[in-house]
Amino acid sequence: MPISVFDALSHLELERYRAVVLHTVPEKSPSMSLFFQKLCKQANGKYLDLLEFFIQSPALSESIDRFSPEKFRGLLIEQSQGQSLLVVDRADFLLDTWRKSERQDFYRFVNNQWDSYKDGMKAKLIVGLQT
Repeated sequence: MPISVFDALSHLELERYRAVVLHTVPEKSPSMSLFFQKLCKQANGKYLDLLEFFIQSPALSESIDRFSPEKFRGLLIEQSQGQSLLVVDRADFLLDTWRKSERQDFYRFVNNQWDSYKDGMKAKLIVGLQT
């Protein structure tokens, strides 16, 4: 039985760990980005195109090789403040700069540490990646 994305978000709202990674093949990435933008508009969420965010900030662009998973975690918490939904799209470029263990730490963070019991992590988090 199909479930609507809004039903899925409502169910996620009831969970303690409110983070999801959605991924697609590179050819479908533009379609997924459009989906995320429409989702945020309808759900009153915040859409963060991470690649564009880095391009627009010279300080971030210059520090990409030193932008650790811990810094990314801090950025996600900062960007989610006051939001019920944060969608982070096009994060692949950043994950590609990390060692395998750092990528695993990031996935562990998304899987079981984006904890709604913590004040800075109340928003539902969706991270969009290319497979």
